[in-house]
Amino acid sequence: MTKLQELTALGQAVWLDYIRRSFLTTGELQRLIDQGIRGVTSNPSIFQKAIKVSGTMQAITQYGVDDEFMYQANKAVPHLLRLVERMAYYGERVEGTATAPRSAGGLDTFITDNTVNAGGAIAKADVDSLMEEIIMDGGYPDLLVMNPRVANDLRALLDSSSFVRVGQNENKLGLDAIERVVTQYGELELVMDRWCPTGTAYVLQSDKVGFYALRPMTAYELAKVGDSIRGEVVGEFSLLVANDKAHGRITGITT
Repeated sequence: MTKLQELTALGQAVWLDYIRRSFLTTGELQRLIDQGIRGVTSNPSIFQKAIKVSGTMQAITQYGVDDEFMYQANKAVPHLLRLVERMAYYGERVEGTATAPRSAGGLDTFITDNTVNAGGAIAKADVDSLMEEIIMDGGYPDLLVMNPRVANDLRALLDSSSFVRVGQNENKLGLDAIERVVTQYGELELVMDRWCPTGTAYVLQSDKVGFYALRPMTAYELAKVGDSIRGEVVGEFSLLVANDKAHGRITGITT
């Protein structure tokens, strides 16, 4: 008898708050059920963009485009993926109902344990303190995600007159861009994301966080209306954050 089955015998039902397509196609879901999982749940968000192309535009070749519908569909995908990226920071987890759509939660939904309040401009000490908390909780973070404006403030800690040297043979003012931040507890790769709120920076363990696609972006044709071809591009995505204690946030940042 597995530990999960022992819990079931005690009247507890353990659900897996995560689902992906491969669970169904590889038999992984059945294996989890055999071990004692009683159910699975997830809150993916649906991303959709409508497409409408006139019969004339679809019939002609213009500017090297011989299929206007697919051209418009391909243009929609980057736009929708930007919304998926934005969901990582602004997503609000909502259970779907008959009248309201479900939606996936962002990083703040899952990362609730390790938090450091900067209370002003970000400082190296904020990163060090957060890294210490995560390491002591058993995590091994390797990413530092922040808004480019905050990254510029972090860069300014080093790019001061005491660090800059300009000579006759030099054609560059300042130091190289920061790519990694070294702490007593390990190195972090700096990731700048314009969607990241300026007031928060995230320290993440990359192998325990990421997006998953329940349905990848796909273009569908819908019924015609008059002389126009209608369609839509639809995808269904959610954010996976495993092990809350492997991650952390620096909040209260001003820039």
